[in-house]
Amino acid sequence: MSFFSDTRILSAILIGMLGMTFLAHASSRSWPYVKWLAGAALVFGVSQGALVSMDALGWVSASVVGPIGSVMGLATMAAVMAGLQACFSPGGMPPMRVFIGLLVGAPLLVVAMSTLLHGWNFAGPATIALIFSAASVWLVSLWLRDGWGGQLVLAVLFLAYPLLFLVAMLAGLSLLQLRQLTPLPVSIAFVFVMTLIMQRESKIVVRELRERVKAEIALQQLTDSLEEIVRSRTRQLEEIIQGLRSFAGMVSHDLRGPLRNTAGLADLALDEYRAGHAEGTEQALQRIRREAQRASSMVNDLLTLAKVDEEAPSPEAVDMQALLRDCLQSLSVQFPQASDVVQASPLPVVQADAGLMRHVLMNLLGNALKFGGERRDLRIALEAREDGGFWRFSVADNGPGFDPAKSHELFKPFSRLDERQAGGTGLGLTVVKRAVERHGGSVGASSEPGRGAAFWWTVPAAPQG
Repeated sequence: MSFFSDTRILSAILIGMLGMTFLAHASSRSWPYVKWLAGAALVFGVSQGALVSMDALGWVSASVVGPIGSVMGLATMAAVMAGLQACFSPGGMPPMRVFIGLLVGAPLLVVAMSTLLHGWNFAGPATIALIFSAASVWLVSLWLRDGWGGQLVLAVLFLAYPLLFLVAMLAGLSLLQLRQLTPLPVSIAFVFVMTLIMQRESKIVVRELRERVKAEIALQQLTDSLEEIVRSRTRQLEEIIQGLRSFAGMVSHDLRGPLRNTAGLADLALDEYRAGHAEGTEQALQRIRREAQRASSMVNDLLTLAKVDEEAPSPEAVDMQALLRDCLQSLSVQFPQASDVVQASPLPVVQADAGLMRHVLMNLLGNALKFGGERRDLRIALEAREDGGFWRFSVADNGPGFDPAKSHELFKPFSRLDERQAGGTGLGLTVVKRAVERHGGSVGASSEPGRGAAFWWTVPAAPQG
């Protein structure tokens, strides 16, 4: 029992087990410093246990055990310092250089100190005390750099051996007695080194796991958003495809027909002209003109829609009040009453593409004027107000309105709710929708038959980055 009560045996078993545990839980990322720290613990534990056992069995004398133990202790200390260097300053001095430097430098310092002090027996422990003191200062500097409290704890622990050495000197202990006490602070230092390093490793792992979870959540959100974008683009493509199908029939009726009839109308005009019928000639020419204007409007609307879809907006300061005056001036050519029936509240200056905003105003005001043209008391109100970071514009009229059940069809390509009342290509509101969405806004409409209609759109109050 006295053998196992020896602190040197207990410390050897404890440190050896710590080294094995550290190696068993080492990861590939921590291996560069674990191999030094765990290796030092195993070497120290095995060598310490073997030397004490041989001493207890009488196989070697204490005078032999002491020097061998000192050498093994020096190697252990050098390996620990190399491991801490690899752990705390991986981009600094290579650990092997630290290890070799201590293995070579410490004996030279012992020899120099022993020579200067005429064979002083405590030159070896004094050298180790100096190395631990220097390591403590280094750890404090790392703590000031990194802010990790574990480095400060280790710095304090590394002062245990210098303090033990100082107490031994003051108490007049022999070299053998000091060597018997040395395993205790070394064991404590090993326990704290490995415990703090493993704690540091666990915090790093937890942080990495937390970051990985955040990354996975962000990736899932990105995936969901991409899926939503794909679904949105698919819906847009389906609308375009459906619109193209409608367009095929419309072209057959509204474009190919007029072009085919142009030749017949031209022949009719020529016959009327030759017969001297000026009125018949004029009527035929007017019909040709209407058909040509219809075809031209369709082509222009298609070109406008393609331009909106392909070209990115060029935001600038757009004075909506000035833009309204310009639009009313253009609309007055077709609708002379435009300036009289359109009433606008003060309009803001927005950051938007001036050309696209002009398309929006021209289409919405033009529709209100066209569909409400038969009303003598037609009134069109244009308003703007701030709403949650957006400017919300609205064009409301007291015209005939439309069936609310068909409001979802308004902004689809080539859709016309009432072709009998007013013609059109069915692309105007599609241009409005695309132009507003390119600015990051949205559009909508509401109506009741016989009670007018209201169209609204939004643009960001601040430019979008």
